[in-house]
Amino acid sequence: MGSSRCRPGFDPPGDCRRILIVGAGGFGREVLAWARDAWPDHADRIAGFLSDDLRCLDNYSTGVAVVGPVAGYAKQPGDYLVFGIGVPYVRRRVAEALMELNASFLTLAHPTAVIAASASIGEGSVVCPYAILSDSARLGRFALVNYHSSLGHDAVAGDFSVLSPYATLGGNAAIAEDVFLGLHASVGPGKSIGARSKISANSAALSQAPPDSLIFGVPGRIALRLETT
Repeated sequence: MGSSRCRPGFDPPGDCRRILIVGAGGFGREVLAWARDAWPDHADRIAGFLSDDLRCLDNYSTGVAVVGPVAGYAKQPGDYLVFGIGVPYVRRRVAEALMELNASFLTLAHPTAVIAASASIGEGSVVCPYAILSDSARLGRFALVNYHSSLGHDAVAGDFSVLSPYATLGGNAAIAEDVFLGLHASVGPGKSIGARSKISANSAALSQAPPDSLIFGVPGRIALRLETT
């Protein structure tokens, strides 16, 4: 399997003057560290965070600050944003609001991630340390593949989907948009999971699941979620 630890095309473009991380919670702070790892030649352009909680970094030493709320963002020439929000429906809501403001987004892949040359990754997605995207895997827009999680060969993760640490999609597995996999959750080879579904931590989805499902246990039992927002 051909792979790259520093996938071509993921570096900020030549017109990049300022990089902002969207979200300044725990995951946002992790993304800051990983962006510095991935883009050492551009680290000085990471200017800070967009967050509606302007005091959320008061007890942390990050070297950069919250520059303002998401709703108050005004794009400047050369601005690029990286997503540091881990909750699927929040990622979608914030991303769509920023797209309305004509924001530009970066795709972040940590240099320790193993990404097949045949894999594809959508705009605004984040691939964290030690994650794996195998042969012909496809990752949608604004998706998150957290550390030590993986997509097997030909697996597909839709837009705004989230794989928590150590989550796994088997070969030819597919999750639709806004699907959330908890810690150590997995989808069996060739199985598909409908949009907005959640797979609980340590659970294994070994059969097809319709949209808005809650999947829990081993093998995973499927229940219809009562709330879908």
